[in-house]
Amino acid sequence: MTSSLRIAVVANVNSIHTTRWVNWLRGQGHEVQIFSLNEGENCIYFGPEPALDRSLIFNLGSAVRSTTKKLQNEIDTFEPDIVHGFSLVNHGMYSSRISNYPKVVTAMGSDVLLAPKESKLLDWIIKKTVKQSDAVIGAPLLIDLVKEWKVNQNLNPNVMGVDCSLFIPLEKSNSIVFARGFEEVYNPLIVSKAIASLSSKLDGWEFVLCGRGTLESKCKDILNHCENVKFTGQLEIEQLAKIIGKAKLAISPSLSDSIPLSVLEAVACGTPVVASDILANQKWVDAGMPVTIFDKNSAEDLSQKISEIVTNENLLQNAFEHGPSLIKDNFDWETQSRTLERVYFDLLR
Repeated sequence: MTSSLRIAVVANVNSIHTTRWVNWLRGQGHEVQIFSLNEGENCIYFGPEPALDRSLIFNLGSAVRSTTKKLQNEIDTFEPDIVHGFSLVNHGMYSSRISNYPKVVTAMGSDVLLAPKESKLLDWIIKKTVKQSDAVIGAPLLIDLVKEWKVNQNLNPNVMGVDCSLFIPLEKSNSIVFARGFEEVYNPLIVSKAIASLSSKLDGWEFVLCGRGTLESKCKDILNHCENVKFTGQLEIEQLAKIIGKAKLAISPSLSDSIPLSVLEAVACGTPVVASDILANQKWVDAGMPVTIFDKNSAEDLSQKISEIVTNENLLQNAFEHGPSLIKDNFDWETQSRTLERVYFDLLR
């Protein structure tokens, strides 16, 4: 693409996904402004976010209308060519209500897999967000589900890929990494229980647990007797890439996911993955990725699968030799980003 665009990105300014995408767009010469319900640097703040609760039914959403008007005024001042909102529940919902501009929304896993089941209100909000937008972007699994809603929007399966210049194989050490964070959806308690049972059996190995979250203290309590466990806290992406690059195994135990990027990042590093038995992970097994499935509710099954993988030299070597090219050929960040950029230009045409 040769021409540049003015793009309004409506998203959490503090999200690494927002930062990555905006930085890439700016690198292509586009002028980008972030509009965020979350306070942060280098954005136009239009929050606080009104609660999406039963009061919407009774007052017709006056707080939502007020927030939408605030966003509309800010976007009109910026005068973008296109508006792109992330997440169908919050930022994407508000961007879909904006008038006078082509609108793109990105569906996240929880938007389609979890939120519609939580309440009829959220189900209505999500489907209305899709219907008020011109194009919807999401992982193939999510787009397949959105198609079942019988909508007429431009639906674009897209995987926000892996930076294959950053996630690369490094000299491997006897380390096993969990990098999903410590919220319930990432199943950290099962991971901690599995590690606790394995710690003494794999005393020549180190378990590295990355990120933050509300269950972190409980995980530390479970693992407080284990000497070969390390909690890193939240890391910059460059630090995380080095840890995964050196690891011989990664754990991706989510209870729900649309396209677990952590799986692709690990495989790009030549690191096999033991992953929960959800549909999104099973698709990677079917695609020939070095992914082994475990029962997401069983610490015993996870510990057994970890033991089997780390003692299987053929599996480890195969992942190291073939994993990086699998990701480079199919899920490279640059290739996927240009595909998404074309959605913008196609809409404007």
